[in-house]
Amino acid sequence: MALSTVSDVKSVIGVDMSSADETAITNIFIPAVDATIKNYIGYELEYSSSISETYDGNGEEEFYTKVAPIISVTSVTEDEVALTEGNQEHFVVYKNEGRIRKTNNKRWSTTRLQNIVVVYSAGYSDTEAGVEDIPKDIKYISAKAAGKMFIIGAALSAQQPTGEVATHNADTSTDANFNLVRQESLGDYSATYESVPALLDKGIINEMDLKVLSKYKRQYFTSASILD
Repeated sequence: MALSTVSDVKSVIGVDMSSADETAITNIFIPAVDATIKNYIGYELEYSSSISETYDGNGEEEFYTKVAPIISVTSVTEDEVALTEGNQEHFVVYKNEGRIRKTNNKRWSTTRLQNIVVVYSAGYSDTEAGVEDIPKDIKYISAKAAGKMFIIGAALSAQQPTGEVATHNADTSTDANFNLVRQESLGDYSATYESVPALLDKGIINEMDLKVLSKYKRQYFTSASILD
């Protein structure tokens, strides 16, 4: 599963494309965009029905899972002791944040390394029953960015003659046919074209998209006493 589909991309940019281009979008562009989104947000978003993670007890009251939002917690084991979920028990779960917190002001054990094991299900999915759909703004950003990457490649391709584009290293018997015209004129007519290499350097996700995605980043709060 991915945060968007080739159908989403086609809807956003409003163009049809060949099956080869659809495959490139599915296998290259969307995964690159989704990896960028997840890296910025700081956790995995795609649904998995059974996740097992092991942590070092950090002496803190809480820790964050690697996938969110949490759907359900199957088990939490600390120092090989099974814990019970509940406000009057051992821990509580903040599902949307992917956060598991000890109750009664207790802290996670630091007795040994790799002593906390959590088994749970989490993430977004448009197809799984009982699982929240991928947020529409995340889906749109994924599709738009993948579409932008496709358009950049298509713009470069459109400037080239038909057939294989070759360099003199590959073929020294014919003229070069790699065309990157920035500006051209013919009589009174002139045109300036976008620089494809410059477009490639602009990054996968723009600043406005990052502002939208920022609400999904986890917030780490500092105690008021430290700020005083």
